[in-house]
Amino acid sequence: MKLSSWRIVRGLWSYARMRLWLRWAQQPIGKRLAISIFITSTLLLPPYLIISVHSMRTALADQQRLTLLQQLKAAQILLEHEGWQLLRTCEDYAVWNEFQQALLQRDSAWVQENILDWILPHFYLDTVLIFDMQGRAVYQAGRQISALQSPRNPLLKIALQGSSQMGLMRIDGALYQVACAPVLGNNYAPPQAGVLMLARQLDRALLTRLWGRLNNTVKLMPPGTIPRSADGSTPFALTQPDGKLTLGTPLHGVGNQVVAVLTVSTPTVQARAMQQAIQRAALYLLLAGLLLTGVSTAAVIVMLRRHLDLFLRAANRLASGMWETRVPYPARDEFGILARAFNHMAEQLQAAFERLDQQRREIEAQKSELERLYNELQQTNQELATANRELVAMNAMLSHAVVTDSLTGLRNHRAFHESLLSLVQMAERSGQPLSLIMLDIDHFKQFNDRFGHPAGDELLRQVATVLRQSARAYDVVARYGGEEFAILLPNTDLQEAVAVAERLRQQVAAIQNPHATVTASFGVATHRRGQAPATLLYEADAALYRAKRSGRNCICTAEDDKLQAAG
Repeated sequence: MKLSSWRIVRGLWSYARMRLWLRWAQQPIGKRLAISIFITSTLLLPPYLIISVHSMRTALADQQRLTLLQQLKAAQILLEHEGWQLLRTCEDYAVWNEFQQALLQRDSAWVQENILDWILPHFYLDTVLIFDMQGRAVYQAGRQISALQSPRNPLLKIALQGSSQMGLMRIDGALYQVACAPVLGNNYAPPQAGVLMLARQLDRALLTRLWGRLNNTVKLMPPGTIPRSADGSTPFALTQPDGKLTLGTPLHGVGNQVVAVLTVSTPTVQARAMQQAIQRAALYLLLAGLLLTGVSTAAVIVMLRRHLDLFLRAANRLASGMWETRVPYPARDEFGILARAFNHMAEQLQAAFERLDQQRREIEAQKSELERLYNELQQTNQELATANRELVAMNAMLSHAVVTDSLTGLRNHRAFHESLLSLVQMAERSGQPLSLIMLDIDHFKQFNDRFGHPAGDELLRQVATVLRQSARAYDVVARYGGEEFAILLPNTDLQEAVAVAERLRQQVAAIQNPHATVTASFGVATHRRGQAPATLLYEADAALYRAKRSGRNCICTAEDDKLQAAG
């Protein structure tokens, strides 16, 4: 009984489908074509919409990731540069001969006045520590941080062995930049007098000043935020909620341990704007698809109604030699009978021209495809050229910032040492003389204390302008540190260098400063064949300090005791 019922149902369903198909086949071709176009377009619209939105999201995510990677690299370079600046400050004070003598003689008053009270506020430090040769903290200023005084501090161990080092340390949940350098004095050789340690906390104020306009998106996170899938050395994605992308890279501290995670996030406003843009685009695509479907369907109907006379026109075109003419009309009506008769006649002529027409269509299709590929290639080349120009400009800006002193615009301490090594090697190969002038602004610290740091910075810029304008194109003018400047003079012997120093001394004395008269002391030395670069620097520095002890506003050389200024 159940089997018979099932057969009856199947039979009725087959009969209904056959009747529906017959009724559909008997409908005019215009009506069937319009319904087919509307149904097909409606079915294809959702996949097209999904693919388009996905492609848009993917493109925006790739662009967003590239932008964040560039910002992450820039923030990391700025943070490393700040650490090297701290190490250079520590090394500059550690090679001060008077500082070494004060430590050896336990001159607490001198250390307090010239080191602790001076460094802490002027370099925005949190802690200044001075250790003896046994690793005991003998002087301290600023915040009390017991972990820095521990004998297990790796930086302290390295400094006690005679090497300077810098690194990041996480102490009590706070992140510090710590620099250590052995106190050597001007001779740069043992015996040591102790170790100088400087520490600066990477707090919100410092990071705001360091990263500037990047600060809204750059953060330092604890090391626990690194996902398990990250390898601990390359940038990785942290989170991606609601279209907001966050990229991070680990920061390694002392002992090569991860002490923090540097992250760059998409601004909330930008992420929200991207989401809204994608939603609007999806809505516009949906409306455009529906509108296109309706318009195309209506257009087909109107065109079929307006072109019922195509049958007669097709016969005229076939009579005139247009053998490819066809009338597709399968409905069993008058137009269907006419279409079948017309097509039967046209099929006899189609075979002769079919191959030629097929070849023509293939050639046209290949031409269109080649034009499309050529246009895409042109657009891709333009995008690559734009990205390359932006990358070259950013690299040039970063390279200039690494070797330039931000206050005076001259070369910085690091760039000076690189130029010194290069010019000494060039002098050794060519046999040409090379001289070095070291100059120090007289009584600069008293000037700063009396008139303030803005006036002191302006004085440094005035002196730097004089040196830059007086230097030759191939001379190297650098700010060596503080109020001290250095000038490398290729192809210049000692006598010529002394003449240059005298001219500079007079030009410095002629500076129109609204606060006080400006003078400078000069030390001059010339490279001798086979001499190390450090020896030339030491001799010029020693001559400079001899000029300062001899009354200032004068010139001393490494060979003579003193050369009095003319006038």
